[in-house]
Amino acid sequence: MSMDMYEAEQESAMDAFYDSISKDLYPEHKELAIDEFIEERMRSYFLKHPELIQAPIECFFHASDLQQLSPRCALVMYTSSIEQYLRSVLLKPVLFGMIHNENVAELIVRSSVGQSGFSRYKKLLTSLCHHAAEIELSDLKGIDGKPILEEASDVYNIRSRVTHQGYQATTSEMEKARNVAVMILTKVVEPVLLKLGLFVGKDEGGSYMILDDGENG
Repeated sequence: MSMDMYEAEQESAMDAFYDSISKDLYPEHKELAIDEFIEERMRSYFLKHPELIQAPIECFFHASDLQQLSPRCALVMYTSSIEQYLRSVLLKPVLFGMIHNENVAELIVRSSVGQSGFSRYKKLLTSLCHHAAEIELSDLKGIDGKPILEEASDVYNIRSRVTHQGYQATTSEMEKARNVAVMILTKVVEPVLLKLGLFVGKDEGGSYMILDDGENG
């Protein structure tokens, strides 16, 4: 079997896997179970790992420092921020709650982004945001007027060209990446956390953390 055929089969298998867990996690007739899952599993995971919000925020600030010096380097860091928000802050807690094994959840998350960018787990993230915080991702539009996950995929593809082909990203492409990162945090991540009785704040040392607002504790 050629490597291309092997990789294609891997891609197909992962697509089927994400379709399957999306259906299992969000069957239309189990709204109560969904709410209980979100409240118990995701909230528990966030409180156990409050520091996971620090890395994407640091990437964002580092990208901002690089804007004038190197737009393409800034774009790479903004994309890293987006990737961590979607994968580590939103997707991984869901997978962990389903399979109860953090190492396996991490393995699945790491293998989830290939040539297809963020599109593979679009259904899962869309369902998660809808049921967790009544957010319709398809209604969130970026600079180009496309749904936010589509623009995130566009940015991911540009990042791949920068890192693998030496592409010179433009300032407008960098601004698009920045806009997506801001929207993912403020329009997706923070509302989901708020719905769970959590928020993004700083600890005594000044590090960004996911904190309990005390109302659900």
